[in-house]
Amino acid sequence: MTARSVAARRVRTVAATAVVTAVAGAAFVPAAAVAADKPGGHALKMSLGAPTPGAPLKRGGATESMILTVANSSDKAQDFSAWLPGEPDGPSPVMKDSVVFDVTPIDAPATKSAIGHQDGFFQGEFYPASGNASSVFSVPAKTEFTWKVTFGLSTTYPTNDGDFTLHAGRLVGDIDDDTSRNTVVFKTDPQIKPGKLNQSWVHDDDEAVARPGRRARLLLEARADGPGEFPAELHRTISANGFRDGAGHPDFILEAKIDGKIVKLKQSGESEWELPAIPKGFGAASGLSAIDLYLSLGEHSDIKKDTVVPLESSMYMTDSGYFNVAGTKVAAGPALATGSPSATPSSPASQSPSPSPSAPVTPSASASGSAATTGGTTGGTTGGGTDTAGATGSLASTGSGGGLYGALAAVLLAVGGAAAWFGTRRRRVARV
Repeated sequence: MTARSVAARRVRTVAATAVVTAVAGAAFVPAAAVAADKPGGHALKMSLGAPTPGAPLKRGGATESMILTVANSSDKAQDFSAWLPGEPDGPSPVMKDSVVFDVTPIDAPATKSAIGHQDGFFQGEFYPASGNASSVFSVPAKTEFTWKVTFGLSTTYPTNDGDFTLHAGRLVGDIDDDTSRNTVVFKTDPQIKPGKLNQSWVHDDDEAVARPGRRARLLLEARADGPGEFPAELHRTISANGFRDGAGHPDFILEAKIDGKIVKLKQSGESEWELPAIPKGFGAASGLSAIDLYLSLGEHSDIKKDTVVPLESSMYMTDSGYFNVAGTKVAAGPALATGSPSATPSSPASQSPSPSPSAPVTPSASASGSAATTGGTTGGTTGGGTDTAGATGSLASTGSGGGLYGALAAVLLAVGGAAAWFGTRRRRVARV
């Protein structure tokens, strides 16, 4: 297992977030905002032509081709770099081998192209063959460059994903890349109405407080609906590293009921644990997947008062990055002195230590107990889905759009270079 620091895990709220939300269209810098101080408009104009022959894409079938044009109307050479991010309509991330992608020059310098991948989203990139992914093209004055963009679906395109949306957008340069002429939606054959993947937490006892030697029990559930299934195992990272209540060493212990036995989970990072994977082929026919989890504190915990611990379950497939996050909160506190009155947690209100013994009671596989807390949902909406981090307030990644990220992406290229494309900046977790 590879340990990751809290800062590394939260990179999605800084650099990685800018890339991902740009792809997803959740937050972007409109072209007009970038050019607000340029009364004459943009020096460059980008256009992505309609696909030909224009037929729906079949898995393993024929590809479609488009012409990408970048025209320089100014009186001096202009530098630029661009990419073609995209996302499926459905709950499953698109892996590198799920699509066919290529960019070849028609009237442009020699070009290389590659597929990048981050947080479940496709990243198509192209750049000068003489350089690398952080290199830029230079378009001479009063000149235009053209490329042929090829796109298709491989036989491994997820069966629970539907149409695919591809965007062409700027990374660096004074470019008019209006989404109205730089977005293509590829219909798929067969057509499906994608479902969703839902993760949710169920508290067995709202008054349970995790303490040294005393467990608070929860149930983590996952359910998929709609057609198709996930093409790979679904892994989950459980984390409590959002806890910030002054504790230098909370000494969290997480246990899970596996094959009828409660076993201690080994940490994969600071306050992070990996759960057994949900098998490949998970879909609506699989029904409910549920696992009992037990949070307690070790004898070296320095939590001094009853408080609240945010827990997250972050789902991923091998090499996909996280694409579904569900959050909840658990009360935790120090051991109580014998005969002492129950302490009251600072939040949520009205929670107190459970009078029940620490030995767990086996919950049913269904959602018994209190109502489920905030869950994560992926897929189903046009152009992608929404992941909800819930009560913890952590990042939610949202599908659809094709937001154009201007200055943010330029900064990423400056500090990250090719790393952002090839996934070295992508959050990785050790495999179980």
